[in-house]
Amino acid sequence: MRVELINTGTELLIGQVVNTHVAYLGQSLLGLGLRIERAVTVPDGLAIAEAFEESLSRADLIVVTGGLGPTSDDVTREAAAEAFGLELIFHPEILEGIAAKFAARKFQMNELQRQQAMVPRGGVVLANNFGTAPGLIIQNDKTVAVLLPGPPGELKPMWEQQALPWLRDRFADRLRPVHERTLRLLGVGETAVQLAVEKELLALGPLEIGYCARPGEVDLRLIAADRSLLDRAVTLVRGALGDSIYTDAPETMEEAVVRLARAAGMTIATAESCTGGLVAGRITNVPGSSAVFRYGWVTYANEAKTAELGVPADMLATHGAVSEETARAMAEGALRASGADVAVSVTGIAGPEGGSTEKPVGLVWFGVARRNGEATALQRNLSQTRGPFRMMATQVALDLVRRALGEFGGWDGESSVRKRAMSPPRGCEPCVRDG
Repeated sequence: MRVELINTGTELLIGQVVNTHVAYLGQSLLGLGLRIERAVTVPDGLAIAEAFEESLSRADLIVVTGGLGPTSDDVTREAAAEAFGLELIFHPEILEGIAAKFAARKFQMNELQRQQAMVPRGGVVLANNFGTAPGLIIQNDKTVAVLLPGPPGELKPMWEQQALPWLRDRFADRLRPVHERTLRLLGVGETAVQLAVEKELLALGPLEIGYCARPGEVDLRLIAADRSLLDRAVTLVRGALGDSIYTDAPETMEEAVVRLARAAGMTIATAESCTGGLVAGRITNVPGSSAVFRYGWVTYANEAKTAELGVPADMLATHGAVSEETARAMAEGALRASGADVAVSVTGIAGPEGGSTEKPVGLVWFGVARRNGEATALQRNLSQTRGPFRMMATQVALDLVRRALGEFGGWDGESSVRKRAMSPPRGCEPCVRDG
């Protein structure tokens, strides 16, 4: 089956609204075994009719978002009716439902709302429980079109509760469900991932493999019709790259860290300089983090490192704020003062000035201290502009906490990670600042 998506709305094309519908609908359709083969975004007006004509000529399923409201720029239902050669019929019960919603909120309904009660002849009406514009399903002998309102708060429940069940019934004999897993890796490039596992993965059987690179990270996507084949593929990748995998679930690094800490009954503390509290912020943004997060320090100045974490002043004078010794001492101080089970520290040069020959732009030292264990430190070089540099540093810091919590083989101290450099992503520019 060929599936195409049409997103309508000028606001999507001039940067006023971020289009999240492609990701949401693409993931949802994959659960049915369907792939979006083409997605277009068009402004309000005549372009909607043109997009309909193009998709209707080749698609089995067209999903359209937006343009079902009551104003003059909402022309999706008219464009769909014209493309399918269907007459628009007034449905009084729809208008009555809209009127009831207005009355319940003590608003006055006007004559423009009548437009939302027009339905292409033979169309299926999808009730809108969170707005006024109903969704629609129309079809001919070849193609089905699902028209959905644009606001995500209206689109998602309508899609999940009404459109998806209808599609499952309509295409029951044509759906071939597939299974998908995405493994997220840190500190390894996409070509290195491919060289490490792709040949062996393809030898397992019919498997789709995809890579998505971000600064310092790679998503390895595996799709198969056979769940057991997918499980074998994941096991193979874990065996080859397990030390770099931080999750194979739909979760962020901070969510993985909180999940692991809660499962282990362990607590976390942070001591930050160049990241300015972003590590603590990412952890505490996860629901349930209060069960595992104890303390977080932002010790930007040397005096703060000494006063709050007990970093010796002579150590700072001798080795500097960005050093192995200081990173380790910060982590030890945070562990001691917080009573946590694991503490991580970050101190580095974030830019745009402050680097030197000895301590270049993007240099970061991390410290990790674990209760009843020896503190260790690790160096990374993150050549990035200031904002991305700080986010990459928080990702490394969280990954060190993950390793300390025992994920994917556990923490083996500096023997496996000390001074392992992260190659900067392509296109990055250096950045600096001593922090």
